[in-house]
Amino acid sequence: MQYTEGLLFDERYQFERFLGSGSFGEVWLAKDIATDLQVAVKIYISVDQQGLDDFKKEFQLSFNLNHTNLLHANYLGVGKDDNKPYLVMPFCPDGSVSKLAGNMTEQDIWRFIRDVASGLDYLHSQRPPIIHQDIKPDNILMLKSGDFVISDFGISKQLKNTLRKSANLNSTSGAVAYMGPERFSKQYQAVKASDIWSLGVTIYELVYGDLPFCGLGGSLQKQGAEIPDMPEEYSPEIKVLFTSCLAKETWHRPSAKQIADYASEFLAGKTPTITWNYAPEEEASEEVPAPEKDDKKSDKKSSKSSSIKSTVKLTNRVTGADSKEEMNATAAIKSEEIDSKDISWWWFVVMAIAGFAVGTLVKFLI
Repeated sequence: MQYTEGLLFDERYQFERFLGSGSFGEVWLAKDIATDLQVAVKIYISVDQQGLDDFKKEFQLSFNLNHTNLLHANYLGVGKDDNKPYLVMPFCPDGSVSKLAGNMTEQDIWRFIRDVASGLDYLHSQRPPIIHQDIKPDNILMLKSGDFVISDFGISKQLKNTLRKSANLNSTSGAVAYMGPERFSKQYQAVKASDIWSLGVTIYELVYGDLPFCGLGGSLQKQGAEIPDMPEEYSPEIKVLFTSCLAKETWHRPSAKQIADYASEFLAGKTPTITWNYAPEEEASEEVPAPEKDDKKSDKKSSKSSSIKSTVKLTNRVTGADSKEEMNATAAIKSEEIDSKDISWWWFVVMAIAGFAVGTLVKFLI
């Protein structure tokens, strides 16, 4: 069926303007003649009965999800003329945040980070967790109030696979640039941290108006590509957050709640507290002095102890950890020194026994 302006879709929605299209369908601005409200109608591609059943289950699950930073679908229908599933959602006249890429102030980006992280935190806190798997500027819309909302959050991996098969698309179509390195592993399983990596790419795109890693996503980072720098004029706080989101290892990335809290503190004029495991190797190497060359064991031990203490102090300062970590590190160093002495003592005993045995054997042979 060909959709056109003025079409009365499903005997209720008067199409006014085409808003855009994607791999799985198209979106129209329409007037709901039953309520006299402007709405967005997202019409998906044709699916079989199993696909329609999957849509119904997804809608039932997502219908009760209510959060300020989520775009809630109000109605799921099936076109009478073409049997295509469609969703009716509130219309966001300002569109997606993608149109602002490269033209946002840092303050606006902080508000964006807070809103999106808050929405993700709500999704990730569900039981079982809802992982978006497609965070990018096109899926973040702007409300008249200035708030940012996440869209397309109710489509599971199973339903996406169904849509891809119907559209004859491969599993990575259109989203490679926002996929973290773990998504290129042999047995990838959706994890919350993958949404965080996608958020990091989105932050970069809003700052530069371009994609990091040449648009190849985590596949390039997996091959050793370094995390790009943020512009010098941006605050250290946003640089720390950005770097953390794009950490190669999932366990080094902050949670959505930690990001939302961090951004909220910054917007409130406070110095935000880092509550996740943030200790970049490049920063640690700057703090740790190179050990001096010396033949004396005590100097070597002292240098090693100093290096480890410096690393712990750096980690404590960045993560907010208490002095217990430094005490534990010091205890570990002392233990290592004692083990070293024990090894030296036993080494002399072993060498003495070996020497005696060899001497006896030689004497016997002679």
